[in-house]
Amino acid sequence: MVKRSWRQPAMTWFRVQNQVWVEGEADRLFSWVADGDADWVAVERKRWERIRELQRERRLKPLKGETRIRVLDEEKTELGQIAMNVIVHQRFLYTLGKELSEQEEVNGYYLRLAEGEDGWSIAECRPAEGLDTESGKIWSSYQPPSQRGVAGSGYKRGKAVQYAETWWNGANPRYRKFEDDCTNFISQCLHAGGVPMEFSSRRDRGWWYRGSRENWSYSWAVAHALKNYLDSGGTPRAERVDSPEKLHLGDVICYDFEGDGRWQHNTIVTAKDPAGMPLVNAHTVNSRRRYWDYRDSHAWTPQIRYRFFHIPD
Repeated sequence: MVKRSWRQPAMTWFRVQNQVWVEGEADRLFSWVADGDADWVAVERKRWERIRELQRERRLKPLKGETRIRVLDEEKTELGQIAMNVIVHQRFLYTLGKELSEQEEVNGYYLRLAEGEDGWSIAECRPAEGLDTESGKIWSSYQPPSQRGVAGSGYKRGKAVQYAETWWNGANPRYRKFEDDCTNFISQCLHAGGVPMEFSSRRDRGWWYRGSRENWSYSWAVAHALKNYLDSGGTPRAERVDSPEKLHLGDVICYDFEGDGRWQHNTIVTAKDPAGMPLVNAHTVNSRRRYWDYRDSHAWTPQIRYRFFHIPD
């Protein structure tokens, strides 16, 4: 047997995902796994089954996958295994009808590698929350519209989408970056589109950001609170619609992954596919033009619930 270097299975694990996304043969991916019966492997197999199912339903033709991998840190454990944290930037190209499209995601992962008779294999791979996927980047400052400039001016969804495209994989230095940053990002997008802040002296009222330590409303940065604020109308005068097809660019989708009434995630519509279905941008797992239903997400469950909000012009 040819010995595998310990880094080879880690790098190959993500690069082979390009081939799996195009061709759908997931078994080649799991040949690098130490224990094919592990719980995390079963979860990952099901995720790839959902991805393939979604491709069939959309009649999407995958063309190419591209992956960039950055190792943040690595160490040897007491058991002689290797533990590492990596940032993975994946870009997938496809056609839908006659239209060429792409989607991108940036994920942080924790990997544990074990050495056996055949060399190094993956003992565990799971999403790593809290990794700084923007470390080492230098961003120019974006000037959001002033409160005076946006008040009463109506919602400019093109500006909101422009902001979402500019900062989908970066943190605007004018705002604090949160560990769970999805709602903070969506609030920035709405404000860039002209939605005026609704200020209050209480953090559980209104929708606002003042920039100093803990000086923002819960609705600005907490997924469940923003969903409640949009449900109440708030300054966006948001309107609930009953299907994703009725959303426009710049509209918002809220996600309750567990279906337990606690809303954990928000996205903004930045494009429509040829079938008229929304494609969304988001933070936490930085995503660009991802299909709206998040079936490819590690967080997805069969109990997932969605809420669709249209922001009037």
